[in-house]
Amino acid sequence: MNVFLKDIHNFGLNRTRIFLFLSLSLSAAFFDGFGMAMFLPVLEFIEKGRDLAALEGSSRMWEWIFAGFDLFGLGVSLAGLLGAVLVLMMLRVVFTYVRQVYIAWLSQDVLHQTRTNLFSAYARAGYGLFDNLSTGHIANLLTTETQRAGGYFSALFALIANMVVIAGYILLLFWLSASMTFFATILLVVGGLAVSYFIRRTKRLSRQTTISNKDFSFLLIERLTAIRLLKLSTAGKRESAKVAGASVRVRDNMYGMAKLNARIDLLLEPFVVAAGVVILFAAVTAFKMSLSQIGLFMLVLLRLLPLCKELLRSRQSVMAGIGGIEAVRFGLDQALKACEPESGRGKSFKGLSQGIEFREVGFSYPGQAGPALSDISLTIPAGRITALVGPSGAGKSTLADLLPRLREPGAGAILFDGVEAKAYSLDSLRRGMAFVSQDTSILNDTVRANVAFARPEADEAEVRQALVKARALEFVESLPQGLETVLGERGAKLSGGQRQRISLARALLQKASILILDEPTSALDSETEKDIQAVINELRKTGETTIVIIAHRFSTIREADKIVVLRDGKIVEQGTHDELVISEHWYARVSGLQNSG
Repeated sequence: MNVFLKDIHNFGLNRTRIFLFLSLSLSAAFFDGFGMAMFLPVLEFIEKGRDLAALEGSSRMWEWIFAGFDLFGLGVSLAGLLGAVLVLMMLRVVFTYVRQVYIAWLSQDVLHQTRTNLFSAYARAGYGLFDNLSTGHIANLLTTETQRAGGYFSALFALIANMVVIAGYILLLFWLSASMTFFATILLVVGGLAVSYFIRRTKRLSRQTTISNKDFSFLLIERLTAIRLLKLSTAGKRESAKVAGASVRVRDNMYGMAKLNARIDLLLEPFVVAAGVVILFAAVTAFKMSLSQIGLFMLVLLRLLPLCKELLRSRQSVMAGIGGIEAVRFGLDQALKACEPESGRGKSFKGLSQGIEFREVGFSYPGQAGPALSDISLTIPAGRITALVGPSGAGKSTLADLLPRLREPGAGAILFDGVEAKAYSLDSLRRGMAFVSQDTSILNDTVRANVAFARPEADEAEVRQALVKARALEFVESLPQGLETVLGERGAKLSGGQRQRISLARALLQKASILILDEPTSALDSETEKDIQAVINELRKTGETTIVIIAHRFSTIREADKIVVLRDGKIVEQGTHDELVISEHWYARVSGLQNSG
């Protein structure tokens, strides 16, 4: 219940929805209890031989009945009493139906809102959060655990609805006989205590199931992503055995919870029958109830005992969903704490006219011994090509990530045209930058959707123009459906060079002031590399785009206006290719090796 009260906004609930749910539950319980209570005057009417004179002053209940019938101009009769019972029961059926339909819709909407809020939280989270999170973990949260969280709320709604109806029935039983109701309550509490052990075990199993689901999803997605490696390494049987082992743990935990459910049924069925027999015997011998009272008491009890059984089952289902709720809550809290600053706040970045300046910038990854960048002071002139080179782990990609504020510097400041990066709104700053990376992000969508991903409003002429500039239109038109060809997962239908050109076309269509190229030609053949170099040179001639290139292959950056050499997170050399090649330092040595190669 604490989870329900604390996190209702994260799960798509609000006061209005809760009030409507409770109102429907109370209305259904009222007509249910009132309809059952009307059986008592029916039974007494029959028991007294339909003698209205004997009934008229026998109790306050009959005074109300006579007053009610007089209000409608009717005489009290068996048909009238049965008609009142029928009307009340029909109203109960209507309100119960509306309540059940609303609970079904609300449960599904909670599931929808939970998935949406969780994905939105991860989408707004800082890039650094994903350094320590696996895709399998997030996928498991968004699918399996949100489903279990939805089951938690569905069971909770059923639990509350049953509690309201049971409370109404208990009030009716107390009205009939307080002592007999007290005796029956003791029996029901004993039954509840008998199954509490299994419910506690269900809670423990629920948490174990969350862990096994997470492990299975991580293993499955990681192996499917590496299917090429798996096949080339002939590791299919070995990895299938690992996945099977993880699946067995999920199976055993789910089976354990199902077995606990069955044990509860096994325990409750005979208890319910025995309790009914004992209560009937006590009503006749110990509590001296009248035949009409016993009849209504047993009628209510027969309705109440299955509800109590359902209540216990709902409680167990709530416990079974605890693991999912806790996992989703933790994921939400984790993502929300890592949330990036609001993107709409700050000055609008209109484009770069002077340059970018790094002032003594430092950055460290959490948990790593040394800094990834240290005391970086650097100027990137506008409208020129600046290349970042250096051995692996030198900090090149980290420095590039600082530009769009995917990561925030731990020391120093980054300025665009003399204005600190934090002064600009995040959206406008990122819209002013376009990216092409070695690991191209191609969606399982059409060519058009992939190229226009950053600018979905672009028309076909603009998309085609971007493809022409990226030297990609010719092969795109040769695809089965041209621009409407679906490229497959991660662009599986394209070669590496084709994927790179689609990615470049996407960046060009964005018409950003700053273009960041992260190893754009490292895995390409020489012909494709020349095409991309030609595109870069064309952009350079216009002087409208500031280009930052991260490269290992120096053939890509020979014509760069400035080459910055990083090593161990520090700048160790700066200059043009011609200046650095005669410096007898790292750049000269590696450049010579590449040339000889």
